Amino acid sequence: MDIRQLRYFEAVARHRHFSRAADELHVAQSALSHQVRRLERELGIELLLRTTRSVQPTEAGELVAARARVVLAETDALRGEVDALRGLVRGHVSIGAMLFGGELDIPAMLARFAAAYPHVEIGLQEGTASQMTEMLADGSLDLAFALELEPLADVERLELSHEELAVAMSPGHALSGQGPLSLDALAGARLIAFHRGSSTRRLLDSAFARAGVEPQIALEANDLALVRSLVARGIGLAILPRSFLERPGARISFRPLAPALGLKVVLWWRQRRRLSPAARAFVEFAAAHRPRERDSAPSAAV
Repeated sequence: MDIRQLRYFEAVARHRHFSRAADELHVAQSALSHQVRRLERELGIELLLRTTRSVQPTEAGELVAARARVVLAETDALRGEVDALRGLVRGHVSIGAMLFGGELDIPAMLARFAAAYPHVEIGLQEGTASQMTEMLADGSLDLAFALELEPLADVERLELSHEELAVAMSPGHALSGQGPLSLDALAGARLIAFHRGSSTRRLLDSAFARAGVEPQIALEANDLALVRSLVARGIGLAILPRSFLERPGARISFRPLAPALGLKVVLWWRQRRRLSPAARAFVEFAAAHRPRERDSAPSAAV
């Protein structure tokens, strides 16, 4: 058993796909498959259930993948610390990222970090807050940007920005106009909501319950572009991050909520888990590049 076999197998187990793992690792799929087969022979047990379309880790495979992440994290940390002694920061950092974050431009931050640390490879994954918490716990992620409802146990955090929620509607909708809207005004309206498990959905469910309003959820979707397109076509209203609504896209109107609802934009990492020099460099970079808050405008149409 060697480090390369563990790295190859962990990528296949995480992607549940040989070709996607091969693309990430920049190796031929045949070489990847060969190394995984060698690992299975050495351990004397099947680690993957293979089909023509995908692969699924067996119970033993899940165990090996979890252990492999720990070994790989320690190996990367060791290499990073040696490089740090030589005055270099190199390695790999796996980040859970969103496309929005209040005044924080996450893609721009990632691009600036990549330019400042050209020897650090950045891996990106998307998911809800609950999914990213799980990936932090199992080692799939080093760090994660998240919209935080409340601080979590066993998670270190760096507060970066604040995300306001706003009600989006088609420009011709009866509620389109100026000024804030109360949740009461949305009673009976068709809503397009995030799937359960996201911080935004949890915040809204709680706010509707406190207001005594039972929302009429017509559709559920996490794809922001799809939700915006549905709103623009009059399918329903949606309560979305304002920073996303202010960006170019299908034409919609939006109004803030009263009382205001918002979430903190944070960077998460696991407590009691040593960060690699590359991950530590990213945390320090994010702290140094936090945006300044601005005053919110009362309403907008885009």
